[in-house]
Amino acid sequence: MIRNSTDLPIVALSVRVYQTLLVAYPTRFQQRYGSDMVDVFRSCCLRADRQGGKNGMARLWAVTLLDLIQSVISEHTQKEVQVKKEMKPEDVRLAGWALIWAAVAFLLGTVLLLLISTVLPGMGGPAFGGISFVLLVFLCMPLLMVGLSAVRNQYGEKVGGFGKNILSIGVILGPLTSLLGFFIGIATGEERLWIMVFGGPAVILTCLALFGIVALYKKPLPRWNMAPVLAGAGYPILHLFASINSITNAWEGVADAPMFMIVINILFIIQGIALAALGYILKSEVPEEIPAPA
Repeated sequence: MIRNSTDLPIVALSVRVYQTLLVAYPTRFQQRYGSDMVDVFRSCCLRADRQGGKNGMARLWAVTLLDLIQSVISEHTQKEVQVKKEMKPEDVRLAGWALIWAAVAFLLGTVLLLLISTVLPGMGGPAFGGISFVLLVFLCMPLLMVGLSAVRNQYGEKVGGFGKNILSIGVILGPLTSLLGFFIGIATGEERLWIMVFGGPAVILTCLALFGIVALYKKPLPRWNMAPVLAGAGYPILHLFASINSITNAWEGVADAPMFMIVINILFIIQGIALAALGYILKSEVPEEIPAPA
């Protein structure tokens, strides 16, 4: 029997965070092994806390995160082999449309973020912020995950190991970043940590941009090999800027400069167009089925 950890806040918090991280595994893996993994991790936490206190917990988490990333990538790679065998032309076309609709959600969500911080800082901020959150995290990010998984399946062999793996890392770490931001923000009540919630799409798009850098040399796409770089670069740059500024206030007032806002709007528009173009390339790669004559 595993000891109840309600009297050990650090263990209870660690277990809840670990349970959240397990969503990165494929659904069948979670259903089969999830509860056992949580039990084992709880036992490890109790032992680490008893033997080494906070330092012991820190060492445990360092080992756990490294192992988690490696095993998650391994499980998704095995799943991808099966998915690739079963992927039908209509699934690829749907994934292309997913990227196109992700571009629409991305543009609407980022426009609302800009309105909150500039034009309407004191008018309906929470409402616009909630809508932007839904568009970027609950709509755009899942669509990106579907679309980029298909991009990896279609072009991964041509682009090489780094390009394939970086897209897998983005699809895994993106939602984890948003989930951790949401969880930690609620647990700590620290408002600045909520920027992590909007970091999920930034992680996915950063990995897409890195894939795009490789694509410039390998040229796996039939055309517009610049599209992945353009589709991934803008939002992560702004998110990094906003994250640093929320901690240090190093660039306070810069965001109000008209030229800064013009540049950001241009970046987002280019990024949205490039993302939609990538979706169009993906769906048009698969020939339409021609019905047999009667």
